[in-house]
Amino acid sequence: MRRVDASTPKKQHYVPQFILKNFRSGKKKRVHVFDKHRKTAYTSSVRDAACENGYYNIELDGGEFTLEGKLASLEGIAAGVIKKIVDHETLAGLDNKELSSFCLFCAVQLLRTEHQRDFGKQMQEAISSWLEKQEISVDQVENFEVFDDDKLKQSHVHNINALALQFAGHFMNKIMMLAKAPRGCEFVISDNPVTMYNHTPRLGRGNLGLVLDGIEIHMPLSKSLSVSFVCPKIMGELIEKTKKLRFVWSLGSVPRPPGFQDAEELVNAIESGRARELKPENIDFYNSLQVIQSTRFVYSSTGDFSLVEDMIRTNPECQHSPRIGSN
Repeated sequence: MRRVDASTPKKQHYVPQFILKNFRSGKKKRVHVFDKHRKTAYTSSVRDAACENGYYNIELDGGEFTLEGKLASLEGIAAGVIKKIVDHETLAGLDNKELSSFCLFCAVQLLRTEHQRDFGKQMQEAISSWLEKQEISVDQVENFEVFDDDKLKQSHVHNINALALQFAGHFMNKIMMLAKAPRGCEFVISDNPVTMYNHTPRLGRGNLGLVLDGIEIHMPLSKSLSVSFVCPKIMGELIEKTKKLRFVWSLGSVPRPPGFQDAEELVNAIESGRARELKPENIDFYNSLQVIQSTRFVYSSTGDFSLVEDMIRTNPECQHSPRIGSN
């Protein structure tokens, strides 16, 4: 981190502008925004979206320091990599340096949002509530302190800086693939764009962890393209099974089973690096994760927020940031 000075931007984005630009539309190149808290939609410039004044500025050792410059440097590198992916709709052309930079960017994007900052506050509140029910004073608990908002912000900024490389390693260990929106459909993005899903339940425990079996991590890169990082154990089994079946089918002794085409297409996309075109219902799944796991704002190039409105109407808890203990 470096000291805040005259060159430090006042507006600091938790979703980079170069990503949001991929969701602009119209002559004025604006992005459509849905505010879940107010249940209202409006348009915004990219410069004024997904940002907060001094978001990465913290008081430290009597001075004001910021992570903004370090993040801007990473974004400068990642922007070129993501443009390459979006322009060619493939991961195949990435060299090791580009792939590492991309995974680091995705890890930082996971860490940098208001959702993560709010999660720290929720954890603190949950522990404090449990201690109160047990009639245990906070002062009696070693290595636990109730932070005010300034200290929570300091902790969050420190975690972005401290955990980025470790998290990037977890992204690198996943199987990557690209998904493409079909004609007439588009991805949306939110103020918490790195979303997670897991088909594998953990009875009585959460299942949305970076290193858990079955985890899927999704992030839209543009209105037409999204990247996924999936569990190597689960996906590896599917790839191996598909390879074996391909060999059997090549002998002509066993007919191809109906319904296996989707699995073949998925494996082909992983092996080639090319984007796999989704079905419209798949787009709703990806976009619903953006709605559910967003803190407050959802961004779109079309302004069609009917999915967001329907989800809030049928599941009012979607209107607010996810809470500890919910998916």
